[in-house]
Formats: sequence, structure tokens, C-alpha cells
Amino acid sequence: MAALADLQDTDSASKSYGNVRWYHGDATVVDYNGVEFTTRMAMVAWILFRERMAEQPRQRLESLLRLARTGIVNHKVSVAYTNIYLMKAWNLIALGEQFDDPKLAEEGRSHLRQWLAFTARVGITEYLSPDYYYVDLENLALIANLARSEEARALARRGLDIVWTDVALNWYRPAERLGGPHSRSYNRLFNSGRLDDFAARAGWTAGGQRRRFGPFADAAWVPPSAMARHWWDAPRPRFVTARFGEAPHRRYSHYLGNGFSIASAESHSTHHDNALLMINLGGGRDVPVINAFMDGRRDHYGLNRTLEAGSGHMKAMHLAPFIASVQNGPEVLFVAAVQDGRGELTAQETVITLPADADYWLDGRPLDVFRKMSAWRPEPAPDGGRTTIAIGRRDGRIEVAVGDGDETAGVGLAHYAAAEPGATYRLRATLQGGPFSLYLNFLDADRRLIGRETIKAVPGGPGFSVYDHSAVAPVGTAWCKAWLYSPITARTEARVSDLQFERLAKDAGKTPETLARFDFQPYVAQEIPIPGGSTLVIRRQDAAAALRPLGAWDIERRLVPFVLVNDGLAHRALRLTATHSPVRTEGRGVATLWAHAAEGLADEAAFTAFMGTVQAIRSRVARDGDKIDVSVDGVSGPLRVVADIAGERRLVRQGMPAVDPDAALVVDGKRIERLPTP
Repeated sequence: MAALADLQDTDSASKSYGNVRWYHGDATVVDYNGVEFTTRMAMVAWILFRERMAEQPRQRLESLLRLARTGIVNHKVSVAYTNIYLMKAWNLIALGEQFDDPKLAEEGRSHLRQWLAFTARVGITEYLSPDYYYVDLENLALIANLARSEEARALARRGLDIVWTDVALNWYRPAERLGGPHSRSYNRLFNSGRLDDFAARAGWTAGGQRRRFGPFADAAWVPPSAMARHWWDAPRPRFVTARFGEAPHRRYSHYLGNGFSIASAESHSTHHDNALLMINLGGGRDVPVINAFMDGRRDHYGLNRTLEAGSGHMKAMHLAPFIASVQNGPEVLFVAAVQDGRGELTAQETVITLPADADYWLDGRPLDVFRKMSAWRPEPAPDGGRTTIAIGRRDGRIEVAVGDGDETAGVGLAHYAAAEPGATYRLRATLQGGPFSLYLNFLDADRRLIGRETIKAVPGGPGFSVYDHSAVAPVGTAWCKAWLYSPITARTEARVSDLQFERLAKDAGKTPETLARFDFQPYVAQEIPIPGGSTLVIRRQDAAAALRPLGAWDIERRLVPFVLVNDGLAHRALRLTATHSPVRTEGRGVATLWAHAAEGLADEAAFTAFMGTVQAIRSRVARDGDKIDVSVDGVSGPLRVVADIAGERRLVRQGMPAVDPDAALVVDGKRIERLPTP
């Protein structure tokens, strides 16, 4: 609290008076949300623990909160800014109730009423966010659990019903993550986020997420409502369409099956959206999604963070294109175009990330795609600049070169294995260079650390040496994490020629059980052209997706191919990329694509039939200046999009099922009310 007091603006003449600077060292308030985030937790401390505080910290906390009241009242927040608007509602209610200001508490309740009415009409504007739905649920739960007003608690419960229902409707069970196109998602490869912790706490995942418990987490938790549980248990497949704003094209569609989901959005809203196309294919939490977006930084996997203007935070952002799309069940047709000449951009591309562990076909013929991946996972993943992991051959043997050139970033290789209390585990590494650390971390069933990390520092040296680290699993162990890691405070360069993770036998004379061996393979760089009109099929488990680029144009309006690129598999992903410009440009790039997905393809006869169906689909594409006309005789019926990309006008969109245009949420053609009865 003393540190926080030093960050609060106490200058009554300042426009940010009462607000809080986000980072130590900031001279001014850049992100005005700072006062909202700090107050929402500080109020929990005040409500639950002020009677047990010593006088000085209690007075310090009270002073901070009374001054924060001014910062919050002066902080103007749009009702469309969902997570901060709900956060402000909690702060106003709590401050008003705790400091005898009925008018302030009523302003907070009014915020809740306005948000509920707005959402009932136009949907959740920060839609399907795996990061901000978590914050929404926290804010509403704080009101439901800690507000004195029964009206406020009832309003909050209605809001919880809405958000939890969205989660249940769109949760993709095989990969244990939120499906659909996502607003404000910061994990481009997996579309996971802090919401996963709440899903685990609700019992909606098989475990594996680190759950956080404690006074704040308990105060900010309300389990899923009966309506949400109804949709959780409801049969699939189902087809969800929902609004996320006032304009008629602020709408997304999501077809959710048992072994795949496919989704699209009819427009973009922020530089954090993943909204052109989103496909989950088969099961596995650590399997990348098929995700189409437009990028200007050659940041194909969403790892290179840049400073976001207006917030002062480092974020991985992409471009915000004009989109015109239609979706009918498991089938999507879209046109996307972007013109963005900001100085920090370095290229203009359309990128589709793809799972590297899938099988691939091009126009009915199998593709020889290199996809040999190690059981050892990069953790943290290298950023390709300051931190690197490279597999190659040297002196006749395979080696992994690991580099960490930044004292504020770490890099490493990790493997998780099921473990048993009382058993002894060993990590052995043969390496040259360093320094490094060998970790054996023992985790419970929810992968929470038990006790302390067990670490052995490895100084390294000019020649190859063998280093090992052993530890006994404590009571409660369910998992062991073996980890070769360069701590964030170190810089290092090393060549690793062997890495073994073993469970030692109780009998010293017996051979240890190998849990992960040195299985790295130098990757084969590949760039396979996928011409316009070709059909690329991706198959995982019993599901498959067909992608057909209909046409992509560079900034000179010349047709360019998509290219299937393997650039290392470090992220368990491939990418399909069309380059509209290899450098920063003021010009406009355009991409069009048709996609279809299906499941129940485990046997070859079913898969062969799917291949025949998608290959036979007829498609057409035409461009006349800035007018794009694309159509397909789709599996589910004809689809057509005509768009004026310069004027950003959606001229024709045909083929999607008819829905009530005023409905905020529709499931399988039936309108679902966003404002349930209390």
C-alpha cells in the first residue's frame, strides 16, 4: 500500500487527480484504467480485513480509496468497454456503500442497469474474449458477493448469467478452450487465457490449469448459473450467431461440433481481434488453432510485442482489416482487405496458422510436410530475436542451440510427465556453454507447485559436460516438470547434445525409465505454393478442414499465391501466408477464402468422400477495380460476397441462414434472450 500510494496522482490540478500510474517510473498516468484495477482489489482488502489492520496501514488504505473515488468518477468509460465498465460499476458501488455515499452507490447500480440493457440489445461488445470474460466474471462476482444492496447483487447475478452462458455456448470441449472468433485475445496460437482458470474451477476442464485461490479469488467467484449449465449440457452440433455492437455487421457465427468448431466474424473491431476465420480441429489443449488474420509486423505467431499507443503496454497486435463474410453452418466465405501505412509496420500479409501435427493434402494429393516435433517444449518460447532455440547438425550430431541475450527474458526446454509420490526423478543434460539451471518441479493434479522448486545451477564451460539433477517427489505429487532453463536475470549461449528425463528404479541395478529423450530433429525448411483455386485439406483425428484461397492480391492488384511455410515448428505450428507487400506500404492488400469443416471421418471411406465433396465445389472470383465478387456452390448451399473494399461497403452477402436482425443471440435459429429473468 505504501508503494501504491507513491503511484497515485495527488495533484488536485492534474486531469488524472486520484488516478494511479501503472508502472513504477512512469511520470504521468498513461493508462487511466489504473485506478479501476487497483481500487477493485483495494476495496476487497478494505471490506474483508480493515478491522484486523494496524492503524497506519488502515489509514493509508482509507486515504488511497477516498482519493481514488475522485479518479474513478472522473474516468469516463463507454458502456461498450465491457470489462472496465463493469469494473467501474463495482468500484462505484463498493466506494459508495463503504464510505456512506448513497449517490455514488446508485451511480454504480445505474451502470449495471445500463450495461444489462445495452447487452440485451446488442450483445457483449468485448465478445468471446478468453482474457476479459475472466475479468467480467470477477467484477460481477464481487458485486454479487460483497455488495450490501440486494438490488445490486440481483443485477450482478443477471450479468453473471449472461457471461457464463456465452462461455458455455461457445466452449470447445476437445481442446478445453473458448471457441469462436475472439475479441481482445492475446494468445494468437491457442486462444487460451485466464478464463481457462475459471473453467477449471467450474469443473469444465480435465485439469492442467493453475488455479488461483485466496481471499480475492474467493470473493471474485460465482459458479456457472443454471442457464449456463443447461447450455453446457445441451447437445452439439449447434450453430450460434450473436451481435457484438450497434452496427448490423457487428456479428459473429460459430458452428460447434463434437470434434471441430468453425467460426467467423462479419467485421473487425480492434487490433487484438482474431476474427477472419477460426477453426478448432480435433482435441488437445496444446494444439494451435487454425486462425486467419492480417499482419504488418511479420509476427506470424503473435509473440513479438510492441508498445501500444494510448495504453503504455507491450502487446502483440495485428492489423484491423475490412471484412465481408457469410457463414452457413460449417462453411465460411470471406473477403478481407487492409490499408495501413503506420511507420512501425514492416510488411503486409494475410496469415493462417495451422497445427503442425496434422496431415495435409493439396487438390487430393498428400503433401510431404515436415512435422517431426520433440516431446520437449520451448518454455518460455523464444521470441526469435533476443531469445532463440535452433536445431541443427554439428560435428556429425544433432544439437540444440539455445540463446538468451536479454537479462529481462528467459528461454528453456520443458517436459511434463505424470509422477508418483516417493519416486526419484532425474534430469540429465549434456551441454557446452552456459550458465543454465536444471529444474525438477513437482506439481499437484492441477499443476500447482508443491513446496519449492528444486534447482541445480549449471555453470557450464568451453567443452561438453554432463550435468544431472535428481529429486524425490513429495506427497501430493501428480506431475513432474523437467526444465532446462536460462533464468530471466541471465544471458547465455549453449549447445545441448543430450537431454534425458528419467524415473529412477528403486533397485539401483535396474535401468531407469525414460520419460523424455533427446528426440530433436533438424527441421526441413519448406515453402509450398498454394495457388488460388487450390484446395488444401487438413486432417486431425476424425475431423478435417478444407481451405480454398480464391484469390489474393498484392498492393499493385496482382494475384499472389498463398504459401504453406514451415519455419521451425518451435510453436507446433505451420502457417499459410499471402504476401501483399514485403515492406511497409500505403497500399491495400486483399485476400479471399472459402473454408469448410466436418467430423466423423475416422475411417478412410468417410474421409475419401469428404475429399471428393470439397474438390467438387465450384468457386468463382472476380475483381473490377475495388469491387470484389466471390461465390461458391457450397456444401450447404450457394454462398456469395460482393464488397467495395475501398469504400468498405458490404454490397451483397448471400447464403447465411435468416435470423432476426434485432436478436442479440441466436442458437440454431432460435432467439435466446440476453436478459434472463432474475
